Amino acid sequence: MIGKADDKKFNLSLLENIISNEIKHIRKNWFLFLVCFFAARQNIIDEIFPFSVVALSVYSYLKGSSIVMLGTTIAAILSVKFDYTYIIMLTAIYAYFYGFRNEDKKSIVLAASYSASVLFVSKTTILAAEGFNWNGLMLNAFETLFVFSAIILTNEFIRVAVKIKTGSFNTDFHRKRTKKADTAIADSEKKDTANIVYLHRAREEAASALEAQDKSSANLYSARKHIDIFSEKAKTKIKEQLLWQSISVKYFEVISSNKNTIALSITVKTEKSSDEAEAAVELIVRNVCGVKLKCTERVLASPNYYVLKFKNIKRIKIRTYSATATKEGSSVSGDSFAYAGRLDKYYTVLCDGIGSGHEAFMESTGAVDLLSKFLYTDFSEEQILRTLNSILMLKLTDERFVTFDLNIIDYGTKEIRLYKAGAAPTYIISKNSVDKISGKSLPMGILDNFEYSSFKREVRAGDIIVMVTDGITDSIGMDEKKNLDKYLELIAGKDPQTIANSILSYALRGQGSVFDDMTVLVTKIG
Repeated sequence: MIGKADDKKFNLSLLENIISNEIKHIRKNWFLFLVCFFAARQNIIDEIFPFSVVALSVYSYLKGSSIVMLGTTIAAILSVKFDYTYIIMLTAIYAYFYGFRNEDKKSIVLAASYSASVLFVSKTTILAAEGFNWNGLMLNAFETLFVFSAIILTNEFIRVAVKIKTGSFNTDFHRKRTKKADTAIADSEKKDTANIVYLHRAREEAASALEAQDKSSANLYSARKHIDIFSEKAKTKIKEQLLWQSISVKYFEVISSNKNTIALSITVKTEKSSDEAEAAVELIVRNVCGVKLKCTERVLASPNYYVLKFKNIKRIKIRTYSATATKEGSSVSGDSFAYAGRLDKYYTVLCDGIGSGHEAFMESTGAVDLLSKFLYTDFSEEQILRTLNSILMLKLTDERFVTFDLNIIDYGTKEIRLYKAGAAPTYIISKNSVDKISGKSLPMGILDNFEYSSFKREVRAGDIIVMVTDGITDSIGMDEKKNLDKYLELIAGKDPQTIANSILSYALRGQGSVFDDMTVLVTKIG
């Protein structure tokens, strides 16, 4: 009975030892496990996962067998699809390293040969069972050769990285070692009296190497010199890397419209979705050329063929601030506004429904919502305005209409385009001047043959754009002593939110009550 109790205690202690070691593995190398997970789930031709075999083999060779790493690589494959072949192969590879864990470290060539052999035999056996074909056999041979080479090369890379990190790597390859150095090395080798001590050192060095590899991989593209996107070398490099992602490039053209904007037009053939193709192009161009792109147009030319157009936009910081007042006695304002950045443009829109109250609120809000949706289509600005007017003509009665004020700031051309339909003036405050822009067109929803006022101005960092509704201008116009143009010159140097609040206070000054809905939008560039 005592013997059985001792056995149980020994088995429990062994289990606790294993769990404790694995927890230490996780705590010390959690980032490494994460990197291996994402590496292992990468597949080629949508059906093979050679990186999972490489990750498990290299880790087991350098740091010893780990059940956590086995679970990580299997989980990585299962996150893509269920593949029992790889689960069996990975388990067999883990068992191989676990079986030799207490023995001298084998040659990396032997370890790589075993992993590659397990892969080839397993997949070829299944191929024969499911129906032999030469294409499948060639694919198995390719994957086997890839795994064998990748394991050896990765191990060699880590070995060199360790030497560089520890400072033992001699960059002067032609310098002969002195006799003193040879003696020191020989003495050091004689002091390695136990294989376990040697193995422990090797594993510690390998751990440092893997950490160094993770850090260097993260900074690989930022550390190297980027290739000019207009060069043929960049074009070739991008095509090659996209081909590895199963994306074939049929057309590739880079155009520079001005010094701030680069346009890329690319036609690709791929089984992937357009979103995946778009993301792959953006990532690879950024890595190869250091250029950040955004897709501005996407066309499905035919099944599996996409025409993608990208732009790099050097965005400037733009913020919009507001101040509002609701007509006394109304629960909601008849003024509605919106502002947002979209790809290469930033827009602000301000609408005022006729009168006040719930009906005016619904009309102005509906117009703003429609415009916001249209801005995310491929319609031109003129098409958007005319379509919006046609919709409002159908929705509104004969006696209802909506004033419309739209500003669009183009990041690339550094200009602002203004569209007005029955709206109050807009003011652009530059360093030493205030530019008043007024339109003379009728509001939206009145005439089918819609005409609007449009303007274009250059803007620069530091400029401020002020938009107001007629509640502000009418209230100021009731007092002959007030003048909004001159008042803006006085407060031009203040921060945008203070300007918005000051304009609203200036309009309300001297008024017994709020007789109309009032809204001020102040947009600061830069």
